[in-house]
Amino acid sequence: MAKKSTRLEELHNTFQENGISPETVMQNDRLIREIKKHADEVPDYRHPSYVQHPLGDIIMIVFFAVLGNADEWAEIEAFAKVKEKWFRKYLDLPNGVPTDDTYRVVFSNICTDHFFQVTTGILLRTIDGIIGLAGKRDNIYEKSVVSIDGKVSCGSGRKETAEGKVRALQPRNC
Repeated sequence: MAKKSTRLEELHNTFQENGISPETVMQNDRLIREIKKHADEVPDYRHPSYVQHPLGDIIMIVFFAVLGNADEWAEIEAFAKVKEKWFRKYLDLPNGVPTDDTYRVVFSNICTDHFFQVTTGILLRTIDGIIGLAGKRDNIYEKSVVSIDGKVSCGSGRKETAEGKVRALQPRNC
């Protein structure tokens, strides 16, 4: 069985926590083009002679597949094959849909942190705008700050080991 990507899980959880659904994004051409622009800005370190699929296309397919609840590379490939006609409206796909191995290898060798931060910000602003237009601004949860207090217990009676002294973290929701 294929190994799940923790980065995919984190992205999927972010979408779920903020109520972002595939329908919200897939029907908004301006938003898709803005996300595509940022996907194309991710540096591609692959050797040009080995590149069959543009990096921006791969990132966009993974982005929408994760949004559509795909959490394994094979599921991402299956999602892309089902949605290939729709993807061709926005992506080049010169050699068709990439395989699951392509997604796995490419994502293991690139740094997509910037893209995911920018894209998540774009999506959250879009969702806030939709909620504002719907007049439901007062029903939105307030973002909270979680304070964390760390302590080291010197008098615990614990013998000095590799782990050292007893440490405790206490999160507090403010």
